[in-house]
Amino acid sequence: MVAMRTLMDEVRGEFVVQTGSGATYFLDLNRHEMCRVPTPDDAAGVHDLRRDGATVRLLEVLECTIGQRMHLILDLGIDGVFATSRRSTTVTSITRLSPHHADRSDRP
Repeated sequence: MVAMRTLMDEVRGEFVVQTGSGATYFLDLNRHEMCRVPTPDDAAGVHDLRRDGATVRLLEVLECTIGQRMHLILDLGIDGVFATSRRSTTVTSITRLSPHHADRSDRP
């Protein structure tokens, strides 16, 4: 795993993004997918978002830099809704997963 400062120059790869709320985002730029897992410390579900824990289509990363709020454009699979804009709390860390897979396009 490789720590990073920003994803704004990345077009491929798999990443884990941590945010100030404690949520973890798994971004797969190869497959154009995102999965958000809320902090386990939020038993009341205060920070829960629609489709948490589910893999959804990632249309665009508008911002993902440590110290900034992440801004994603997602397809949540809702009839009649083309896209949803999602902004996170402040990004606290970005980690590239499996750097040897970063340039492979043949993954299932």
